[in-house]
Amino acid sequence: MFIATRLLVAAVATIALATVPIYPGATFDAAASKAANAPHPNFPYRVYITPDSYEQVVAFYKSKGAAQSMPISIGNDATQKQAMFSMSDSTIMIAWPANIRDKSGKVVARKGTTIAIGS
Repeated sequence: MFIATRLLVAAVATIALATVPIYPGATFDAAASKAANAPHPNFPYRVYITPDSYEQVVAFYKSKGAAQSMPISIGNDATQKQAMFSMSDSTIMIAWPANIRDKSGKVVARKGTTIAIGS
């Protein structure tokens, strides 16, 4: 019984460590996920949106041990920001500002931060 319990605890710990955490308070965006997956059907992404800042989201994933590639700022005044991370055989892409889409996939606003997690 003791060995079975230890194996179960080890298996649960391994599964817990293998998953990429979702940023607290971020909401799943089905329309953005569909748009992100269209050009890459073999590498699906789940897209989440948060009203929190880009810097808060980047700090969260760094604190969880994600390995960051070089952050990218686009435009002279950094009107767009992106960062890529890898964690548990997944890719995490963080972008600001987020494209908020309606159900048809049309961009209706640009605010908050996007988190795209691909497996």
